[in-house]
Amino acid sequence: MIYLDKSSSVLLNYLLQLTEPETIMAISRATGQSRRKIYYHLEKINDALPQGVDKIVSQPRVGLVLTAEQREACEALLESVDAHSYVMSMEERMQLMILFICVLKERVTIEKLMDLTEVSRNTVLNDLNTIRSQLTVEQYQVSLITTKSQGYVLKCHPLNKVQYVHALLTTIFSEGNSGFMRILGSKIKQFVQEDVLLSEELQIFLNQQVHFIEQDLGKKINRYEIEFMLKVLPYLLLSYRNMTLSEQERDDLYREFSLIRKRVEYSTAKKLQTLLDEKLGLHLDEIELSWIAVLLLSYRKDQDLHATSEDFADLQLAIDNFIWDFEAHSPYELENRDDLIRNLMTHCKALLFRKTYGILSKNPLTRHILQKYPELYHYTEQSVGILEEAWLISLTRDEIAYLAMHLGGALKPQATRPKEVKQIYIVCDEGVAVQRFLLKQCQYYFPHDYIRAVFTSEQFKSVEDLLEVDLLIVTSDGLSSRFPLVQVNPIFDYEDVVKLNRFIKYRLTASQHSDFRSELERLLAHYLANSEEAKELQYQIENLVEKQILTGNLSLIHI
Repeated sequence: MIYLDKSSSVLLNYLLQLTEPETIMAISRATGQSRRKIYYHLEKINDALPQGVDKIVSQPRVGLVLTAEQREACEALLESVDAHSYVMSMEERMQLMILFICVLKERVTIEKLMDLTEVSRNTVLNDLNTIRSQLTVEQYQVSLITTKSQGYVLKCHPLNKVQYVHALLTTIFSEGNSGFMRILGSKIKQFVQEDVLLSEELQIFLNQQVHFIEQDLGKKINRYEIEFMLKVLPYLLLSYRNMTLSEQERDDLYREFSLIRKRVEYSTAKKLQTLLDEKLGLHLDEIELSWIAVLLLSYRKDQDLHATSEDFADLQLAIDNFIWDFEAHSPYELENRDDLIRNLMTHCKALLFRKTYGILSKNPLTRHILQKYPELYHYTEQSVGILEEAWLISLTRDEIAYLAMHLGGALKPQATRPKEVKQIYIVCDEGVAVQRFLLKQCQYYFPHDYIRAVFTSEQFKSVEDLLEVDLLIVTSDGLSSRFPLVQVNPIFDYEDVVKLNRFIKYRLTASQHSDFRSELERLLAHYLANSEEAKELQYQIENLVEKQILTGNLSLIHI
């Protein structure tokens, strides 16, 4: 069993998030640990790494960043940590306690919170005081109080509570590590006696219904968004069922969703309710059905057949003005305008429903956009006032970054350098905006004619047998193929660029290989009388040259 203390796990999580080298001093400031402690915990992490994996060390005047091999090993290390060996950080303890208070129907006492977190009474009391302070600055107007009948409870408007729980779960599932998420799930199940909502059977059933739901809606929900929805839905329903509502409060909450009940998403939720009742004996009331409809409306779509209907003419006008302003005030030119408008319509429809019902959405690529494409983000930010004024909303950094990705995917490409690569396919499951942005990055390194298509994993597997492929560029490690494959991040880092350049060099050399081989054969025959020895030496030289090119170490040959 592997043991990681709190500080070691905090450091390990921080290292996994690094995309650029950071000095020990910078890591010390970011994690709140001294330099001596950083080195101490690095030693513990290195001791836990499997044999054959290079130790994690800070390079002089450069800093520390994980290699692909180290990253894989560290992720596996976190996966191996169980509930008994994992020590939660203070932030994780507080997240667990808040969620526990939100979903537990029974009276929440200090003793139950101590059992839940496995820490002392004083530690629990200190955590609760910190929670109270943090809640005062939250936008959801939630406060933590104590009553004789319920113990610790969140006091707020019913709608605010579900919004807050959704925001909390968004933070946990987008920023937390797998070790903590396993602990959270197991501990909540241990204390909450809601077998159906937290059951494996419900998750299996909901996963089976995703395809039919999308068919019914005429929309393709982003894969990561639907996975997230299925994870958080039980907790949202439990938090609602844990509320003690008067008849007036219930009526007010019902009226909040009056517009939702006119949407096709509500009809789809009702069909799902019928199946849930028949298959699992789980009944949902009108408010719970409305919440499911809100989630279906709010999450990002990869496809929406109704995106450009007449009902959304005002939405399209605002987007047209936004695009015009971006082009007018930036150095960029856009292409495929109709596709861009359609994709932005799909994205912004969901965005507006999220804003209306207070549904938080995190963009995991925001930091990368800001680091790698600050100018693109800057000009996007300059133009979003058009949308904010038209829709009477305020856009967050995460939301602006999503818009920047859509615009980045429609940028007219710059002149590219000729490379001898013939047929390239991109496989990416992260959604339309990410796919288009990834395509533009790839077009910088490869001629446009050579990038044949962008697929999801499912689409690629359905046509794989029909394709001739020189290179697959993929963003997931779950795809296996007979074709040459390079895995990259959705937003390229230094290692991704190196990998692509190595492949380009190799292919370029391979296209000239026949001329090189003929010349080499002629020269060796001139100096070696024994033909077998000449062939063996020729083979070894060719093999050495190819290896050197692939590793980027060939400085003697000019390509």
